[in-house]
Amino acid sequence: MNETFLKQQLRTVPETDWIIAIICLVSLLYILTRLIFPRYLARIAHAFFNKYEANKLISEKNVLFHNNSFMLNLVPLFCIAMLVFEQRSYFNPEFNMIHPFLKYLGVLAAVTAFFGGRILVLAIFGLSFEKQEISLRFNQVYLLHFENLGTFIFIPSLVLPYAQGIVKIILLIGLWLGLILWVLYTVIRELELLKSFRVSIFYMFLYLCTLEILPLWWAVISITEGW
Repeated sequence: MNETFLKQQLRTVPETDWIIAIICLVSLLYILTRLIFPRYLARIAHAFFNKYEANKLISEKNVLFHNNSFMLNLVPLFCIAMLVFEQRSYFNPEFNMIHPFLKYLGVLAAVTAFFGGRILVLAIFGLSFEKQEISLRFNQVYLLHFENLGTFIFIPSLVLPYAQGIVKIILLIGLWLGLILWVLYTVIRELELLKSFRVSIFYMFLYLCTLEILPLWWAVISITEGW
């Protein structure tokens, strides 16, 4: 056979087959949660805006750590990882040309480590300052809001890989702005919790600087300057 037919060519379009598998997996998780735990899903959706319902859920100490909440927490992790991966690919097209699936898994691991680390750090704060009850409440409030986040960003984040041009830019900006608004709203609810426990301003400032301001600052820089 003529060697001209065997010349290697550089890939100009990234692989996207694996994205279909991610979409199917996340969709399956979300649909199963809606089918198996419809009452719980309705309660957390109501609790996102209703403080009374949120307090009822939080008073059920372990309800936010059961199988239903575990499945719901996986959805926003996959969606945020897809957002970060697609933004990195948008500003650096070569990023997803070689082994894009492995790179997405790396982003997913980093996102999972960040959100899991946040819960762990808060628990350590509670032990360090002998405020275990407050740290537990904080983690419950955060998880409740995090479970709702998946519902808000589920569709746009999974459509993002197939968007092009101005539509992709709009989706990127819209998703990051949505995440910023979610963070601000969650912080407000958490500060209300601190106020109800009469926690000092020093602890509030320490909490905001270590767990909320840094990721919010990164998100703003990411929108305005890329990477």
